[in-house]
Amino acid sequence: MTTESRLRDWRGGPVNAERLCADLLQILGYSDVDPQATLGGPDGKKDILARRDGRLYVAAVYFPPTSPSFAKIEAKYVTDRRGVDGNDADGFLFFVNQHLSLGQRRDLLRQGTVVDEIFHLERIRSILDSPRGYGLRLEYLNRKMSTEEQVAFFSTLRHSHLQELIDNDDLVPRIAAEAAPIANLNFSLLQLLHRAMLTNDRLLGQVTGRLRTMHTQVRNGAGDVIYTPPRPEDVPRVLAELFIWWRNSYALALSVGDTKQVVQSLAKLHYGIVAPLPFLDANDRLARLITDQAARELIRRRVSFDLIADRDIYFSALHAAQGGSMHELEEFIWTALE
Repeated sequence: MTTESRLRDWRGGPVNAERLCADLLQILGYSDVDPQATLGGPDGKKDILARRDGRLYVAAVYFPPTSPSFAKIEAKYVTDRRGVDGNDADGFLFFVNQHLSLGQRRDLLRQGTVVDEIFHLERIRSILDSPRGYGLRLEYLNRKMSTEEQVAFFSTLRHSHLQELIDNDDLVPRIAAEAAPIANLNFSLLQLLHRAMLTNDRLLGQVTGRLRTMHTQVRNGAGDVIYTPPRPEDVPRVLAELFIWWRNSYALALSVGDTKQVVQSLAKLHYGIVAPLPFLDANDRLARLITDQAARELIRRRVSFDLIADRDIYFSALHAAQGGSMHELEEFIWTALE
């Protein structure tokens, strides 16, 4: 199936549709992208809130599994656009997985302001079939990259430093936030990194890159429960809050340039990735990988693999962080800087 057909005949459900559109906004340069009630509940006529150029936007997502009439699309557009006034926003972003003619788009946009935008089937397809969208296409449509697309992805996308990151080779520091992979950490990049890191792990197989869907607990050698992470249905919310905090923290650390403050942020980021146990395995390795790259971008230093090598000290630091004290983990990361 093509990208177009998989979008038009959407089978991913409303949750994945909203997550896909939120991630699209991220790679298109919107900031503070905030899904409102992805897992259910009232959202106040705002599937997603986002900002760009000083404006607040309300985004609505309409991905029906079968092709509706234009009248139904228009009715949905009109209803959801009321969320602009209801949330004191400046503009409206409408995502629909169906074809819209130029005339139909004009008819819809006439009902709003000049800053409103429509992401129709062909526009979304174009983004997902470009290097910047390959990761999202793989994640949400399960459309793998061809050899040619992999070359384009790793050579032209700003996040093309991914494979170098996985190999842990020295990178040319990319300090500008808009060019740094970890500056805009999101669900798609987190899952892509996990999948790439474990690409040769036959034991994990198909679960790599997939958020866990089952309850789990951490036990010590005696079999006692020492940690119970959030429920699987709460993991997306916990991670979303972490990503929002991290983007703000990254910008602040970049402007201040203080190594001690950066290490404090790295400790919170590292624990924030490990604590919810988003994947069934290798959460600590993934957190170390991301912490390492973040340190490269912010202070041009590396975080040694030794960070997670001494398991007793590492788990002691995590346990202290669980209790509210980040000091041990901060010291641990500080000593692991190279």
